[in-house]
Amino acid sequence: MNLVTIDTSTRFAGVGVQNQDGERAIRSWRSNQNHGRELMPAIVESLNTVNLTPSQISHVAVALGPGGFSAVRVGISAALGLTVASQLPVLGVPTHVIELEPWSSLLENHNDVYTLLPAGRNEISWTRHSNIKKSTSGVSSPENLASILEANSVLCGEASELMVDHVNGENLRLTALPTREPNSLLDISIRKFGNGEVTAYKSLRPIYARPPSISKPNPRK
Repeated sequence: MNLVTIDTSTRFAGVGVQNQDGERAIRSWRSNQNHGRELMPAIVESLNTVNLTPSQISHVAVALGPGGFSAVRVGISAALGLTVASQLPVLGVPTHVIELEPWSSLLENHNDVYTLLPAGRNEISWTRHSNIKKSTSGVSSPENLASILEANSVLCGEASELMVDHVNGENLRLTALPTREPNSLLDISIRKFGNGEVTAYKSLRPIYARPPSISKPNPRK
């Protein structure tokens, strides 16, 4: 498997490549609304590092969001561009699942793990992950999110700092940005492709924290 992974969900973007010998190359950067310009050079550089060419790619995985309206679409468009013409397998992975990956072992102790992503307007897109309860998601202010947390909850992810003044510090897993290290999406993708999981091209759609704001056209007179 010659795998490429793409994550342009938020201001922090990442690319990962693993060749069939298990050699990896990763790139992470903060994008200032330039995902479209920066993504393909990062992919090509990563491929070169492990001695691959674009024609040797066999599998592609991409983060689906939630994230910025344009940012998420850049990654998905690139993934489709790399796979559709050659009918390669592609996998869409929700960004909250990527944020969970470094902390997934906490679920074994019956902790509820909340992954947090910025949703704009000083709000947080969150997903509660649990081994014993149904997963739930929402968009909340830090104050409202704090009011619904269970006592054993652990909070992690890119927007965790927004919760510093609202929860006990022992509940927070604050890490340096970017919180989504490209190896996480590589690990997830290898497991899922290995289990035979793929995403249909038509199902590779962005997940938005809130519906995009699209103004209605003025009625014709």
